[in-house]
Amino acid sequence: MYSRKIFIVVICLLISCKKESSLHTNPFADEPPKNTYLADSPWPITHANPYAQASSPFAGPSENVNISKDYKAGAPGTVTMVISGAYPSGNRVVWYGNNTHVVKAKDTGSGLQIIAQKEKEGNSLGSIFSVESSLSGAYTLIDKDFTFFSPRGTSINAYSDAVSGDENSGITLLRTFAIPPALLAADDKIVGMNLTYDGYIAFATNKGLVGVVNRSFSDFHYYKFSDEEISNSIACDEENGIYVVTSKRMYRVQWTGTKLSIDETDGGWSAEYETGSGSAGIRLGEGSGSTPTLMGFKNDDKYVVITDGQDLMHLVVLWRDKIPDNWQQLPGTKSRRIAAQLPVTFGNSAATKSLSEQSVCIRGFDILVVNNELKNSTNNRLQDLISSGLPQNAPFGAEKFHWNTNSRKLTTAWVNKVVSLPNGIPCMSAATNMAYCVGQNNGIWNFTALNWSNGQIVFQYALSNELKFNSAYAATEIGLHNNLYSGMLFGVSGIWQKK
Repeated sequence: MYSRKIFIVVICLLISCKKESSLHTNPFADEPPKNTYLADSPWPITHANPYAQASSPFAGPSENVNISKDYKAGAPGTVTMVISGAYPSGNRVVWYGNNTHVVKAKDTGSGLQIIAQKEKEGNSLGSIFSVESSLSGAYTLIDKDFTFFSPRGTSINAYSDAVSGDENSGITLLRTFAIPPALLAADDKIVGMNLTYDGYIAFATNKGLVGVVNRSFSDFHYYKFSDEEISNSIACDEENGIYVVTSKRMYRVQWTGTKLSIDETDGGWSAEYETGSGSAGIRLGEGSGSTPTLMGFKNDDKYVVITDGQDLMHLVVLWRDKIPDNWQQLPGTKSRRIAAQLPVTFGNSAATKSLSEQSVCIRGFDILVVNNELKNSTNNRLQDLISSGLPQNAPFGAEKFHWNTNSRKLTTAWVNKVVSLPNGIPCMSAATNMAYCVGQNNGIWNFTALNWSNGQIVFQYALSNELKFNSAYAATEIGLHNNLYSGMLFGVSGIWQKK
């Protein structure tokens, strides 16, 4: 009997090791379900996929050797870039937009070559140096039909190749969707966008309007929150749940195919979370500073993850679907839907304040949070953004958490106290087992690579101390040739590793 127990334990250990090993040898193991309406590409949408995980199975640079950099100037507001599907030639193009233009570029393997650019349509957003105005078009996507969707103000524009199927042709505006004025509040603008798994564009405005419109712009539905604001983007799951965090609550807004609903009978829900007392530093609004990020799929328990708005920020994990019948509400939480609520201290056990404006980066059940708490905040967002790269004011720290699916407990996996990633959105490559982000070191902006398993700095590729290399809320993304892209304050940049 004793021998049989030992045999069973050994078999279980072997299975566990095999499973753990497969996660490292198969970079596609933790990919969420593919949205077939998006372009079949390495990075077709902001945050990489509709789950908004900002992680990729594809490789970034593995070490700080044989690397070259490129920079293309532009107006403020390029926060994300997307990659098209493959043309008949096998090539792809990179699309991005800023406050004033839409740009189409070719990745040459050592830099970006601009093919075409076109002035944006849509209502005026005021000064191009306004942080809020610049970020209105931050969230973009490209669909399976090579159509690039980019918002501006309260409109969504659909662009494509001027010559269908010709990767080297110019840019044409196909159509524009304008939110009906009667639904808009003063100073309203689109702040988030995603694509549902049935092919509808989902969007949110800062004044609490959530909408879906089909890609031909002929069918539109909306849900309006009252006295609640939205400052970040949204996530979508394969059951057409749309995850929206407002200044007051976390929501699943269910798209049924005919309406948007938060009623549980339709599949929706709402949950209170700790919203805090307001915004500070580079945070763009009250409540959570993050785009909701989805975790778990297929037969896993399923969750949505945010950071909250407390002075000492907490990482919050919420049940995405039905709450387990035996789940007891956690002490000190505002909702039974909260599965975990853990303070983010970046390794300082005495911390009373912490802040991140970036959505969390997720791979499997690992969650990365970066520190954006400035040493001295003026509460002027543009001034704070500019000063965030100065060593005497820059934030330091990154913390990775792990969710144990068996014990249903959230714990800290590692902390890096010395890395400084002031305002950029991090990403992760499963192929290299690294997280990447634009950082600063002694006032020099750089691309930083962290070991995903232990948090140690693998390399920092120096860019410049020039203000134009400030990442300015932009997302670092895995590109086409073991490379990285990121928007910058006055353009876009990237690094390429020669094979």
